[in-house]
Amino acid sequence: MSDKSLSSKKKDKSERVPLRVIWQIYKIFGKYYKNHWPYAVLAYVGLILTVGVAVLMPWPLKLILDYIVLQAPLPPEAAFVTDYIGTDLPALLAAMVVAFIVLRVLASIFSFMFKVGILSVGEMITTDIRQHIFSHLQRLSLSFHSASQSGDLVYRLTTDIAQLKVILVQVPQQIFYRVITIAVHIGLMMMLDWRLALVAFSILPVLYYFSRRLGSGVQGATKEKRRKESDVTSLVAENITAMALVQAYAREDHQQERFMTENRQSMASGIEAMRLSKAFKRISDILVAIGTGGVVYYGSTLVLEGTILPGTLVLFVAYLRNLYKPIEKLAAMMLNVAKSMVSGERLLELVDNKMVLEDAPDAVAVDQAQGRFEFKDVSFSYNSHATIFEHLNFKVEPGEVVALVGHSGAGKSTLISLLLRFYDPQDGQILLDGSDLRKITLKSLRSQMTILLQDAQLFNKTVRENIAFGKIGATEDEVIQAAKLAQAHDFILEMPKGYDTVISEGGANLSGGQQQRINIARAIIRQTPVLIFDEPTSALDAKSEARVQAALDHLMRGKTTFIIAHRFSTIRQADRILVLETGKPAAFGTHDELMASSDNYRNLYELQFGVQAETPAGQLVVDASNGRLLPEAAASGQ
Repeated sequence: MSDKSLSSKKKDKSERVPLRVIWQIYKIFGKYYKNHWPYAVLAYVGLILTVGVAVLMPWPLKLILDYIVLQAPLPPEAAFVTDYIGTDLPALLAAMVVAFIVLRVLASIFSFMFKVGILSVGEMITTDIRQHIFSHLQRLSLSFHSASQSGDLVYRLTTDIAQLKVILVQVPQQIFYRVITIAVHIGLMMMLDWRLALVAFSILPVLYYFSRRLGSGVQGATKEKRRKESDVTSLVAENITAMALVQAYAREDHQQERFMTENRQSMASGIEAMRLSKAFKRISDILVAIGTGGVVYYGSTLVLEGTILPGTLVLFVAYLRNLYKPIEKLAAMMLNVAKSMVSGERLLELVDNKMVLEDAPDAVAVDQAQGRFEFKDVSFSYNSHATIFEHLNFKVEPGEVVALVGHSGAGKSTLISLLLRFYDPQDGQILLDGSDLRKITLKSLRSQMTILLQDAQLFNKTVRENIAFGKIGATEDEVIQAAKLAQAHDFILEMPKGYDTVISEGGANLSGGQQQRINIARAIIRQTPVLIFDEPTSALDAKSEARVQAALDHLMRGKTTFIIAHRFSTIRQADRILVLETGKPAAFGTHDELMASSDNYRNLYELQFGVQAETPAGQLVVDASNGRLLPEAAASGQ
């Protein structure tokens, strides 16, 4: 282990449970209690009754020992028993045994009532919180998701939320239960014999000291374990996603070594947290044994002196067990708080994250866009060191097909992200039908657009559900019609269950062309005025491409379409072409216009087709040495 890791652990061990964080957790997540208050009331009523029965439980044994076995006179507070049963000892014994059984039965009923109520509240609150955080994740911008590990987010949404129940549910009920139990038993023990009570209380400060001392260490070790477990989860998710690449490159051993390293670091942190937790448990057991031994020894001397009856000592020891147990649990609870608080902090990081594109207060919904776009002096960068666009200006008319062209990293995908308002530009405006995108509600804006990517993103659901995903409330007829237009209907009917066939994870039971045609059917059913394509046919064979292209041609009719294009067979079909150069103004025009005016466009054309290109004016030749257009005279050799 490195010195840095050691110093980090020492720093963690010196930390204390910050009340500010606990308060923040209750402030954010405690509001879910109000949705389930009947179960909470049921639980706490059962809890109070359980404490009451626990106080009465040892009394039948005391009465049997002192007043039936030893035949001492009943104390004044118990004299009412003889009024109902008489002074017959066998009858009194039977009554005490029955009372003991009844108290046990009541304790079981009230404990059941309490535990069912509190566990129900815990499950319901956990469900609500998971729903809230999942919903929040949907609203966080792509900047957040791009910088986050998917495995870490999954871990927070599952394990961390489950751990949060300790703070939100278990801690309040344990504090309430322990405080009531401790207060009642301390009062009763002081009433029975204040000297024995002081002996019993002597170990409490020591218990508290060790709980504070070890609790902070558990918190630090648990925080490190949570981080490492997130890393392990992310590595597993990454490896499964890229399994084909790992095996193709024969990197199984390398990935195994990475996993082994992360896994062992997680194990080391878990062992450290477990060691500290169990050390406290053993220390508390020893302290409780010392306290109990002191009470038994001193109490026995009082019995021998005749100061107290043996039953009183038995009663006192029973109360002592009831006292030490909640105090021990209360101290152990501090360790659990230290553990669960780490999960709470990680969840607060998500909930408090403000990387959300919100609707402007005066934003309005768009019912049916025409599809006219204008970029007005748009500048955008992901950070201060990476400018993507600077003073970008161009217009797109409704129904136009615009191809986005440029080298890798030029900003083609970024421009699409701006259209969808995954990001907002730092300067300038993007207008849709004359309205700034920031003045349009996000939901209505994105309802006007359909996006098709190179890789069809299909869900592990039926074919019908995947197609209907494109439109809320889509009918059976609409699904089938969309599939027919996408040339997917025939092969869907040939599948084992037709439209009810479940698509395997990642579309493993479909060919690439079939996946893309289902993807197109999902796009067709949306019927939006704006389309965004990321060369959806580039990964297909010629036969599949022809079928998919026919479906795309139908889909594009009358729609404003942006195509991230990599092949000039696609580019030349566009009405106009936007040539992007990182951080610079773009060239915009038809193929012929750009061949005559854009060096960058001609260079891209030359790389794919060679040195010659046709224009309306005749044969134009590109000089291979510099990519510049040569005059016709030079081309003809005149």
